[in-house]
Amino acid sequence: MKTIVVTGATGKQGGATARHLVARGWQVRALTRNPSAQVTGAETVVADLDDPGSLDRAMAGAYGVFSVQPAPHDPRAPQGYDTSVETRWGKNVADAASRAGVEHLVYASLMASTSQTGVPSFDSKWEVEEHIRSLGQPSTVLRPGTFMDGLHSPGMTKLTHLLDPDTRYQLIAVDDIGAIAASVFASPDLVGTSLALAGDELTPREIAAAMGVEYEQFQVDDPALAKVFAHREEPRADIALLRRIHPGLLTFAAFLSGVRGSFES
Repeated sequence: MKTIVVTGATGKQGGATARHLVARGWQVRALTRNPSAQVTGAETVVADLDDPGSLDRAMAGAYGVFSVQPAPHDPRAPQGYDTSVETRWGKNVADAASRAGVEHLVYASLMASTSQTGVPSFDSKWEVEEHIRSLGQPSTVLRPGTFMDGLHSPGMTKLTHLLDPDTRYQLIAVDDIGAIAASVFASPDLVGTSLALAGDELTPREIAAAMGVEYEQFQVDDPALAKVFAHREEPRADIALLRRIHPGLLTFAAFLSGVRGSFES
């Protein structure tokens, strides 16, 4: 079976992608900064996304690469990490994939990153996408919606969000991102496309009700961020299509059922 290199393999999206690729029989090289890290079923490779030489070695002979960089607010990101580092790392991965002749790069972006927005954490990913296009690197862009995993935590009593309580927006379970990414690598016809990812579409009020908590909207001081959330101009996931690609795609209710079951077991 061909080899897929997975960046962020000990993180959420990269970890989910590595698990699903291993389950499908792919050879997986899990890139990590931590020499002691282990990813079940994968070959762990130490690489620094700021070191092109280590990336070249990691990608030699690989068919595909899954590229995801930490979010700027990720507490596990290295000291000094910000959107400029995120962009640089994303470009470095794309450059290495291009030099290695990788046939399929799958880049994890965001729904809102289809154009410049003025929001640094959105535009960092847009810049990486533009760079991938400029290289002519065969690629697929994944655009996940809000992570279901980030909305729920044990013992919470209130859901707070920027959105109006009746604004509909799309949600995706992180494990489903990994499952879809694995399916994309097995689908050469998806090279050159962009997929918005969601398993459900709900309002903040409906989400809070499903979790049995109150909803509170809060105001944001950043005008650019407030504008993005006010207009919500972003692609919409075709959930029916995604369910054909990944029949196990979770609704929010199904996700909560699984989470609550894991707490009770």
